[in-house]
Amino acid sequence: MRSLPRSALGVASLVVSFVVTCAACQTTPSSGRESAAHKRHTDAPDAAEPPREPAGGATVLPTDKSTAKRPPALRLPHPPVPALPDLPELSKQERMDEAPHDAHLDDEPCRAVWTGSAKASLSCAKSLKFGGKEHAGAELLVPRALLARSPDRLPQVVDHRREGTEGAIRNQATTPACTAFAEATALDHALARWSGRSAEVSVMQIWSRYHSPSEEVSLTSNVTHPIGDEHDWPFNASEASRWVPCDMAARGHRDCGKKVDESRAKQLEGKAIGDFTEVEYLGKPDVTVLEAKIAAGQDIVVAIEVPTSLVAKGKPGAKYIPNYTRSGGSQSGHAFVLAGYANYPHGAYFLVHNSWGTAWGDGGYAWLHMATLTKWAKQLVAVDAEPLERDANKRPKRVRGAFQCGAGLVADSIGGKCSEPCPDHSPRHNDVCASSNQCPKDFVNLTGECVLAAPVSSGKDPATSIAWVCGPGGCSYTLPKSVDPSCTGETCQTSCPAPDFHVAKMGSTLVCIE
Repeated sequence: MRSLPRSALGVASLVVSFVVTCAACQTTPSSGRESAAHKRHTDAPDAAEPPREPAGGATVLPTDKSTAKRPPALRLPHPPVPALPDLPELSKQERMDEAPHDAHLDDEPCRAVWTGSAKASLSCAKSLKFGGKEHAGAELLVPRALLARSPDRLPQVVDHRREGTEGAIRNQATTPACTAFAEATALDHALARWSGRSAEVSVMQIWSRYHSPSEEVSLTSNVTHPIGDEHDWPFNASEASRWVPCDMAARGHRDCGKKVDESRAKQLEGKAIGDFTEVEYLGKPDVTVLEAKIAAGQDIVVAIEVPTSLVAKGKPGAKYIPNYTRSGGSQSGHAFVLAGYANYPHGAYFLVHNSWGTAWGDGGYAWLHMATLTKWAKQLVAVDAEPLERDANKRPKRVRGAFQCGAGLVADSIGGKCSEPCPDHSPRHNDVCASSNQCPKDFVNLTGECVLAAPVSSGKDPATSIAWVCGPGGCSYTLPKSVDPSCTGETCQTSCPAPDFHVAKMGSTLVCIE
């Protein structure tokens, strides 16, 4: 894959994934439109009051008053909703196997867990915090309590394996680097969503930036940085273990505390295949939020407290992690990725993409009941990354900056121009209005593939004065200057396309997330 010069890829130009327009006016809701609350999931939002002509101070986007284009034909039919796996009710699950007495799980610095065939090193509790919100993760500007998809709009089953976006099953062996493996797995998936082809990022590069099972900077030491290809720096368990500080090394392991090969690390940055652009800290599990994000196409990284044994049970094709009522201790845990869900009358299961090789579970995957996840998960995060080379017809790169539009126009959610909104009240997406004709219910076609539609909604947050108008193809927002200090007028507008229709702030940067 062709490399691009790093000089063309400043961090500030990489993490922004939105189009902003500024207008020197204050949009006021019409009488009775919002009252104390706001409208959600209406059949059709009220038309937003058009902004007055901008008074200058920011770049004025070109105006496109032409008729919107139809989206391209679907490149491939949207995969059907998978059948429900044959998973039991929680009370009918098999019991978890016990770890062998001679497994020596306490020899590892943060303990180990029995996988059914070997032991796998865990991470210490501190590292499973991933840094927390204080480290500038993306934070929603409009709470999901005010703007979100209705849960009944989501598919009953989602499995990202069916979409061809899940990366390879890796094996961390005895290296205490589950956080690096989980990040790499989620980044594989994020790059595949953008580029239209599978990706495999270098675990060694991610691990080299913190290389300790006790550090909580596994995410913060990597976000906004370039990511290289696994083939250019393949995982080597022996080398990765030698980087671990000696006070955190396994009992009896003296080949530790070695320095990272910085020349190789720099060489890989020069051959980057993408950039790690965003992280959103989700906190403790909210099943509705998790299902919405997974249905929209994201994988979720989970840090979880585990028992002494984590052996998958069940039938082939429906392996699951049995529920457990006791963990091996609160001072350590494991990290993996959620890559799907399945809803039953007795509750939801989530699909775990693990890092213990293909001999574990169903080729490296297993299902986890929502009750187990809710009880034991310590932190959940969503990440995004952008490839340096992508399929422009799949998920185009957004124009970035602060701009102005004329009266009655909104910013295209991708292209750098102003245009009339679509008939369904969505902003245009690269001059395209979404179509649902070729897609399943609650999905739309914007770029030649079906994506989960945004909710049809309009409203205003009384706490922040942020207003929004959403159609199936995305949302347009009006932000007061107090929310976006870069705005040169009294208000600014930003548009986010489906499925990432939420506007958020990461540091001082606006981004679009699910």
